[in-house]
Amino acid sequence: MSQNDSQVPSALVAVGTKALAVRSESLIKRGLALAKSLQPGDAAAHDKLGLELYKKGDLDGAIAEYRTAIRFKLDYAQAHYHLGHALRKKGDLDGAIAEYRTVVRLQPEDADAHYFLGSALHDKGDLDGAIAEFRTAIRLQPDDAHAHCYLGLALDGKGDLDGAIAEYRTATRLEPDDADARYLLVSALREKGDMDGAIGECREALRLNPNFAEAHYNLGLALGHKGDVEGAIAEYREALRLDPDLAEAHYNLGLALENKAEWDGAIAEYLEALRLNPDYPQAHHNIATVLGSNKGDWDGAIEEYREALRLNPNLAVAHCGLGLALGSKGDIDGEIAEYREALRLNPDYPQAHHNIAAVLGNNKGDWDGAIAEELHALRLDPNLAEAHGGLGLGLGHKGDIDGAIAEYREAIRLKPDFADAHYNLGGALGWKGDHRGALAEYRAAYELNPKDSDYRRAYERLLQRVNR
Repeated sequence: MSQNDSQVPSALVAVGTKALAVRSESLIKRGLALAKSLQPGDAAAHDKLGLELYKKGDLDGAIAEYRTAIRFKLDYAQAHYHLGHALRKKGDLDGAIAEYRTVVRLQPEDADAHYFLGSALHDKGDLDGAIAEFRTAIRLQPDDAHAHCYLGLALDGKGDLDGAIAEYRTATRLEPDDADARYLLVSALREKGDMDGAIGECREALRLNPNFAEAHYNLGLALGHKGDVEGAIAEYREALRLDPDLAEAHYNLGLALENKAEWDGAIAEYLEALRLNPDYPQAHHNIATVLGSNKGDWDGAIEEYREALRLNPNLAVAHCGLGLALGSKGDIDGEIAEYREALRLNPDYPQAHHNIAAVLGNNKGDWDGAIAEELHALRLDPNLAEAHGGLGLGLGHKGDIDGAIAEYREAIRLKPDFADAHYNLGGALGWKGDHRGALAEYRAAYELNPKDSDYRRAYERLLQRVNR
């Protein structure tokens, strides 16, 4: 070999690097010409130039060089590796998977090769294949935190939350300062229902990276599930200070403000979520709920529910809400039709059964049908206070006052601030002659909702009667 031949790779890379630095197409061509003229079959030279092109963002050029390297040397594992990376970055997952498989065949004990193949299979949706590759990578290199994280993601995708949590915990043990691994652990713990664990891990992630917007967001979710609405609001606001474009944080801040009866603030957050993500049916649904149930704007509510259903015709909760809005405008048949559509989409939707019961009883006088629907709702959700209250109303109309009283009491046990249940219980107790008990219930209803004139009149009339 001549002196010039022995220096081909370094000469090639030097010229290629200079070309890329000044973004000169002519110099790049000179570098390629040098590769061919000095040593046309040097696979390493083509691979190295491909790497330089890749670093500069010229994926097509890099891919061409890697393919040339492989043409000269079919079993060149490093070039297959690099080609797999470039194809994946181009969005060609199938091509990337094929290249990573070749590396695994050439170097079966290469943990990184199994890891990259697993990650590409995961992105392709082949979770079983990904899990197998990640397990092999971990067997070959047990302290690879990234492999444990990706295995956790794949297990989570398969519904194995416990397995996912175990892998995330291993990753955080191996790399305690990895805020991203801790974030994945937080998400899994929250999904599992372990809010205390999620809160602890969120706080640790934020200790490592106080500016981690998603960790603030997840901490807000966990605090909200624990009933700490103020804490949740504070975390959502901090997440949005760090990243104002987090649509989900705006949405959940809206939910928290709605929980505090801050209707205008809630609507403003839902609208911001929609600005960031116009195709967000649940945000339209929530705006509709606030407009109708809390602000009395049923026309606006109907418009928002219809927009939610345009975006997602299968959103059962929006059909249920639209039914309520139509009923409030006097369209009873339209109301029932929407509830039935909600049940077609989700037969196990207790609220829809309860809403149909209310229409059947209050508007159609069909108390047998109403009772049947309330019983169906309670089979699906025995803790639905409104269904117990509705069943009490139906039993009362059928003359079963003792049964009605029992249902009202159960509704109040489940939901102590259920004003209608207190009011109806007062009526049933009065029917039974228990005026003192009735007075106490009317008073409870009136104190819960002082603006309701029916509650006030019932309380005042009975009070006068008791004091005679």
